[in-house]
Amino acid sequence: MKSLCRVFSLVICSLVAFSVSAAKFDEAQIKERFAKIGVSVTEVESLGIDGLVEVTTTQGTFYATPKGDYFIPGKLYSLDNDGNFKDVTAARLGPKIATQLESLSDEMIVYKAKDEKYVVTVFTDTSCGYCLKLHRQMAEYNKLGITVRYLAFPRSGPQSQVGQQMANIWCHDDPAQAMSDMKLRGKNAEVSTDNIKQCQSLIAKHYQVGKSVGVSGTPAVYTAKGINVGGYLSPKDLLARLQSQN
Repeated sequence: MKSLCRVFSLVICSLVAFSVSAAKFDEAQIKERFAKIGVSVTEVESLGIDGLVEVTTTQGTFYATPKGDYFIPGKLYSLDNDGNFKDVTAARLGPKIATQLESLSDEMIVYKAKDEKYVVTVFTDTSCGYCLKLHRQMAEYNKLGITVRYLAFPRSGPQSQVGQQMANIWCHDDPAQAMSDMKLRGKNAEVSTDNIKQCQSLIAKHYQVGKSVGVSGTPAVYTAKGINVGGYLSPKDLLARLQSQN
């Protein structure tokens, strides 16, 4: 699938190079076509490129023909005559994703750097090996001025055992400590059942937001500008990536 996406991205680059006129599209038809494959469309926008529109869905962003009879997943790049290319998807979606994530700031588990220079939002899973590795290095990220904020993304779904574990963590009196206990010591959070349904709904909400912004694995790390820098990066590598985008 990844190799197919790369091929399609190259094809799209050629489309970008040859035409920049706006595409007229049939939003109702696109929504109807996507609904038949179980994908709910939230927005359809012109890219200013003839023959191509951007389709925002609850399962991420796609690029489609104006009637929706052809579509592809993945990123869209522009390519100029000098061989310079630009991530159009990140430039377009970054501000939207940043706003969407910031609206959840009160629901995040935060490990704040004392001398904060950067803030990243991480979709995490307590059963994910690289999520555990990232958490074990939390003090190093913080020491470099990187504040880490967690949202829940149980890969097996919010109703799974992991999803329930994460609901317990978010319901704990001290969620940050409960997260560390789970990730570092394998200790499940013990909580009362009074608010558990509310916390289960919270995990489901985070999971759906993750799906909508294109999260497919964990950890998924986003900058304050809404740019996905990929999965796990060591503290020094993450700092370098953040500095390069500053």
